[in-house]
Amino acid sequence: MTQLLKKIPVLILLCLHFIFLGVVIYENRDDKSSVIFLLCLVAFLGIFYFRNFKADHSVFKRIDLLLVFLSILGAIITYALNVAYEFGAVLSAGIVGLLSSFIPLMNKRSDLLRELPVAIYCGSFAGMTAPMIANGYLFIALAGFFTGLILIISKGTLQGFGGKLGTIAFGGVITISMIIFIFS
Repeated sequence: MTQLLKKIPVLILLCLHFIFLGVVIYENRDDKSSVIFLLCLVAFLGIFYFRNFKADHSVFKRIDLLLVFLSILGAIITYALNVAYEFGAVLSAGIVGLLSSFIPLMNKRSDLLRELPVAIYCGSFAGMTAPMIANGYLFIALAGFFTGLILIISKGTLQGFGGKLGTIAFGGVITISMIIFIFS
């Protein structure tokens, strides 16, 4: 049972990638060369996941609640900078990420303070969601919530591989989008 629990974060990330690629393949089904290229990409992605992931069992701690809250905060601040102040999604996320990177400087020996910028920056990726997709701040807050949940579930997974935070944020946004789609 514990072996299965260790693999759940990787399976979540794997499903998110494959669902996204499946939709892209479906939308480009008339262009055979694109479909062949995307199917090769799916095969390489599958090989990557099954050969390179490290699944460490993570124990939930009290800090995890703080990480979820900071993920929500990062998403809302990024979305506000993007929509209300028209900074643009990339610049807004960059500002939030830059400001959060100074948090560990308050106490350089604190392991707790080193974890906080990651949650805020991960949430900022969810806050980059286009206003035409996000129906406002409630959508972004819920996307930040699900992003935070996926972040704490996948703490020990795929350490050192690029794109993890963006994929997690994509998972949070897609989760709330699917919930809204199902219940509307």
